[in-house]
Amino acid sequence: MNVQQTDRFSMAELTDRTGVPASTVHHYIRRGLLPPAARISTKQFLYGPEHVDALLVIRDLRRRQRLSLTKIAEVLPEILAAGGDVMGAQRPGRDDPQPSTITERILDVAIESFGLHSYGEVSVADLCAGANVAKGTFYRHFDSKGQVFVQAAERVVRQSLARFRSELAREPQPADMQAAAAACAVALRPGLPVLLELAKRAMLHEPVYVNEARHAFRLLVDEMGDVLRPGESGNRAIAGMVVLDAITQVFRGLVGDGGGAASAGS
Repeated sequence: MNVQQTDRFSMAELTDRTGVPASTVHHYIRRGLLPPAARISTKQFLYGPEHVDALLVIRDLRRRQRLSLTKIAEVLPEILAAGGDVMGAQRPGRDDPQPSTITERILDVAIESFGLHSYGEVSVADLCAGANVAKGTFYRHFDSKGQVFVQAAERVVRQSLARFRSELAREPQPADMQAAAAACAVALRPGLPVLLELAKRAMLHEPVYVNEARHAFRLLVDEMGDVLRPGESGNRAIAGMVVLDAITQVFRGLVGDGGGAASAGS
């Protein structure tokens, strides 16, 4: 393949330019949101401006409009063809002076509501009441209750990752698997009901939730693996074991057994 090196750069530079972790870039490529990288050798790939443009648009759609990856896949080609005009694709109402604040408020209420009640027990009216917004305002920011739910679940994952990094930083480095599982248990506990609800809906074979559950849990183990064993092969499998041990610890705590980590690395 004839690749113009002047227009191409490494994954390290791509993450530098966009602020998007390598694990997330790979996930987006697998989902077809980004074009494949140019392979120049068995283990070396190069990226280009088209990857930067797409990643910046995806990042803005996730942060500003809180779109799901499924929705982004639908609108991304049109936005890129229009020169990356994110706000022109789905512009918030002019009477919303702080759309991100309203979005975050709704998501925070959603995390609390879906953590206390099942998906079916929470209505759009409940979310509006909790966030103190009108239904018209709600629908300027979200298409449906389902969209709020999947974005709340991803927010839980990102909050859990932030808590995990904070907890793990208190341990001697590199942290052993027992310490990592304990830190993960602390990190996951506040949002675990929402993640379990997402897993339940995926196990009911509802297509949207299957895809979103895969994205959420892959994001969790990919980024946790990068924290635990940066750059090592197999770090995703290690993170998966840590997550399973952490969930075991949380449930053990519910039945009164305050013992240590279950089996990660033992």
